Amino acid sequence: MRVVKRINNNAAICEDAAGRQLIALGRGIGFGDLPREVSLADVQRTFYDIDDKYLALIDEVDPTVLEFAAQLADLATQQLSYDLSPNLPITLADHTQFALKRAREHLILPMPLSFDIEQQHPLEYRLGEIAVRGIRKTFDVRLPANEATGFALSLLNAAVTPSQRQNAASKAEDELLERFTHLIEERFNITVDRRSFAFSRFATHIRYLLKRVEDDRPIDSGNAGLFGPLSEQYPEIAACATEMGYMIEEAFERTVSEEELVYLIMHINRIVAVQSTP
Repeated sequence: MRVVKRINNNAAICEDAAGRQLIALGRGIGFGDLPREVSLADVQRTFYDIDDKYLALIDEVDPTVLEFAAQLADLATQQLSYDLSPNLPITLADHTQFALKRAREHLILPMPLSFDIEQQHPLEYRLGEIAVRGIRKTFDVRLPANEATGFALSLLNAAVTPSQRQNAASKAEDELLERFTHLIEERFNITVDRRSFAFSRFATHIRYLLKRVEDDRPIDSGNAGLFGPLSEQYPEIAACATEMGYMIEEAFERTVSEEELVYLIMHINRIVAVQSTP
């Protein structure tokens, strides 16, 4: 392997035997006159297709943190069904380093989406919990349990989707979200505050709901039995949620489960309660 540019003493930009560029980590690999050849035995880890804008982060991140993040990225790649950005080890390392800094300074970061992420993306959230436990074992630092949400979001943000499909999907989501909002306003004779926290949670829930429907991966939290009691307690809100379900089914040609409707009822009820409060 040929070292062509130093990042720091233990990280460098290299070229492999096929001429492909990569980032290599190894003790002293960036030290000395360059370019030069190094033995593969001196290389501890390699990263391909890293965006140039992340090179500075490699220099700033503690090597132990980077190795921890790389192992977590490897686990996520094995566990998740979608492709992940090659930059994930670096972005996870950056997230991990800041999480450690916050914990050591006794700063607790609010995670208002924790419940939504845990319910809607259980696998990513479980990987986040593994990260929190791993940090305690590796660095002897106890993170708040809700930090699992931050790691889960890092994984979700690293999902690779073709830009054309992503743009089309985003437009369709925006249109449905606006239709749902108008439906709430008409049914309950209110004006929804789109800057409110309740609406923000509702919008986030809708986007993840539509992604689950599109991927045919319905939520499975064991709460489908709540649909009947909630429908009796909040009949108008349940009717609104059911109508949204029909609209989703029409758009995606997939069935929306009663369990999904349970969470829709909860979010709609929160919006209506907030807007109805004097």
